Amino acid sequence: MAQQLVDAGPPFGLLPLIDEVNCGNPSDPHPVVHGANSTSQVRSLTLDGVTRTVRSMTMGQEAKSFSYKLGAGKGLQAGKAYLLVVEYPDDEARMMAVANKGADKFRGFSTGNSIGDFREQYAYPNPESLKYPLSRKWQQFRQFFYLHDRFAPVVGQRELADTQRPDSPADGFWVSVGHFARHGSPIEKGTAVSRIRLFEVPNPASLNVAINYPPAPLPRRHVFWREEMNDDLAICSQGAGTGCEPGASPATWFDYRMKQAKFLGIDTYSHDLMEFGHTEGWNAEPFSAPPWYVQPSDPTIWASAVARAAANGFSVLPYYEYTGAIGGEPVFGNVRCAGEDDQVTCKGVSKWHSCRQPWMQPYTCGLPPLGEQRRCERLFNEQNNSFYSAYNHSDANCVDVTDPEALADVKKVMDATLLHFKSQVTFLGAWFRTRATDLPVSFGPETLARFSSDTGQSVSKPMLQTNLTLRAQYYAWWLGKRKAFLVAIRDYLRQNGVANAQVLFTPYMEEPLPTPELLEDMSRVVTDDPALWEPIDQNCCQPGDTTERCCEWRYPSVTPAEFLQGGVYRRAITTDELPPSAHLSNEWGEPFNSVPPADPDAYKTTEGIFLTYPFGRLFSVADPTLMNRFRGASGLAAVHHFPLNEDDGKGDYANDVTDDRYGNWPMGGLWGYLSMAVDRQGPYSMLAEARAVANGDPTLLGYLEPSSISRGFPEYTRAFHAAFLALPALPSAVVAGAASDAEVVVRKISTAQGNFYAVVNTSMQSKQGVDVTLPGETQPITDRVSQTVTTGKGLSLYPGQLLAWQVGGQVAPPADGGTPSDAGTDPGCLATTGMGAPARLEELGAGMDAESGCGGCSARGGTSAVSLAVLLALAVLARRRRA
Repeated sequence: MAQQLVDAGPPFGLLPLIDEVNCGNPSDPHPVVHGANSTSQVRSLTLDGVTRTVRSMTMGQEAKSFSYKLGAGKGLQAGKAYLLVVEYPDDEARMMAVANKGADKFRGFSTGNSIGDFREQYAYPNPESLKYPLSRKWQQFRQFFYLHDRFAPVVGQRELADTQRPDSPADGFWVSVGHFARHGSPIEKGTAVSRIRLFEVPNPASLNVAINYPPAPLPRRHVFWREEMNDDLAICSQGAGTGCEPGASPATWFDYRMKQAKFLGIDTYSHDLMEFGHTEGWNAEPFSAPPWYVQPSDPTIWASAVARAAANGFSVLPYYEYTGAIGGEPVFGNVRCAGEDDQVTCKGVSKWHSCRQPWMQPYTCGLPPLGEQRRCERLFNEQNNSFYSAYNHSDANCVDVTDPEALADVKKVMDATLLHFKSQVTFLGAWFRTRATDLPVSFGPETLARFSSDTGQSVSKPMLQTNLTLRAQYYAWWLGKRKAFLVAIRDYLRQNGVANAQVLFTPYMEEPLPTPELLEDMSRVVTDDPALWEPIDQNCCQPGDTTERCCEWRYPSVTPAEFLQGGVYRRAITTDELPPSAHLSNEWGEPFNSVPPADPDAYKTTEGIFLTYPFGRLFSVADPTLMNRFRGASGLAAVHHFPLNEDDGKGDYANDVTDDRYGNWPMGGLWGYLSMAVDRQGPYSMLAEARAVANGDPTLLGYLEPSSISRGFPEYTRAFHAAFLALPALPSAVVAGAASDAEVVVRKISTAQGNFYAVVNTSMQSKQGVDVTLPGETQPITDRVSQTVTTGKGLSLYPGQLLAWQVGGQVAPPADGGTPSDAGTDPGCLATTGMGAPARLEELGAGMDAESGCGGCSARGGTSAVSLAVLLALAVLARRRRA
């Protein structure tokens, strides 16, 4: 029997429906499995004249979830592409999490004025509650993925245990939907799902976004991503003994990741080579004599990733959390010592020696690797606590960027991880990011001596502790040394064969947006409805809630205008305001010195160096002046920081709930270990990026993802990336008054190859009938994504939509040979809110079983777009007929 073909909406079109769960139908054959303390109700709900039954769960003191197994006995095949669709009502403020164990993907989405990310998670998530429109229609979360060969149960575990995967494609895989506990999501209304569908995607390569890069010699933009908690995402790669055979190679997993990225319109692959300073899958031994890095258990992983990136046509941007060499065996002499507490004997050999025990040998003085030598000292209280921060796992190692040995060490890292592979793939450059005390401001005697040598000014710790003017001079000198360190890395790469190498530096340790511990103004809910949040902050405890996790006094609010006027975000991410002594003379740490933020003004004329601009919430892209300060001579690199929403469930719920930090787990251990990004629904998932373009004009766009990358509303991601990459990596200027609607911003890039324009709708509302006038332009306007001519009149734009136009010059054909409509520039049929609305398919012809997909579109949708090549062919045919 032929599989039923169903319209899955653009860009997918008609797809074979593999499995379907009608969550509200009590006779549905798929058993529902509830998480601990979770109960659900089935009810009928009518939206926009369409009535469906839904399975719903109300908010409570604990997180809740329900799960279904999909695809059992349906002929699923590892390595094939599939589409998971979760249908939900867009009628109230909700945050819903989706766990797809078929590809180890966790993704959440929020609607209305929900804050989305869990307020009480480990790292403060910068909550923002704004009145995003509700469509009052049925909507769809749609996740494209490649099926793994083994699957974890509903409750997964971390590390090696995560490879204990009992299910295979024949068994099907678990899909779970749920929401967070009320104390971290106080206004959300809980989970509601009408149905869950699984489609096969028979020809996924046809869905790769066709990127129409600007014509040579114009410089290209890049979109890249990095995954935080995906190191142990094992598709049986660890082989025998894991209960997970046959094993797929790491190269298979890299292919899945990269094909996912090509579907999303991402063109640059980033890969962790150091996490908290530790080596990640690269061969260290041949590139330095000891003491250096420890050799990883599998030193071939990075080489495999490079090979797969080259095969998939990616440029590569390796990522380093550099803290100096660590982990390798010390170099031992013949001086014996009493034990690790012996802090005297080895200092007679050198200041950097310490007492260690070689394998099966007596304690001996040894020289550890550079990062473990910890050549960094605090300004205050060094005698009581040498650590700069409370993050002991990160603070144990550090490197002083003013130390010449630090530059020598990092050059060897570049040799091993980048220059060794320079002939195999195109490297964009290197991306460095600091964690707590990786690259701190050091006040040790060697560093003070360098300051005196460079400036001719005597200095001591006591002087810096009391003389604020001298301390400011010292900070300025040290920040200059940090810049020189980055410039030296750039020059080393370029001198050794990486043409036009760029160095990106992220001076923020947080996964969410930077939130300095002592900047209380950042600990606010930024909201356009303070009246809603004031009573919640004063008493959000529900009747009967006597737990310490009640959210009282956790949600002070501030309006976006007040937040912007106060310069709060500027103070959080720059060195504009140096810390007073009271913020440094704490026994528990010196947070500013541990992770010094950006000094963007020092880089304005520096080519090839990017201090990345962190964004995520709309307040982070609301200040054009601040964003422009981060623009260097080569442009602006904007990086979206997603909160982790990390859950440390161990798979044993009874014991999990007794954990001291259980209240910080968003899903309360119901799914075991996880980390998960939460997007705004629909077009709002790219609204922050759109406003970044309008207010900041980035030329590099990155994502710090919590886990395996995916999107629930991919049509908007694809369309945005296609337009973003179609523009040259050159500065632009706002064309004032070019659009008839003030919320539509037009930016112009002037080049010898023609003029390029970015047109972006910054509003939360769709715009109809917008006219754009380009002063002085007399030649036709070409849409660079669709390769069609547009008048710029009567435009319909959904929220966050970006258009890329060109006037004059050569208009290049699609770079990869795909049809222009592959880019998915029309994400669907849009209501006035900008959210997709369902449309019925017309007759599909004999022999084809089809059904209209809710949220899918008929000939009005992007899948029916007519390419420029087709139009030209029709024109030629018409001429022949006339002849």
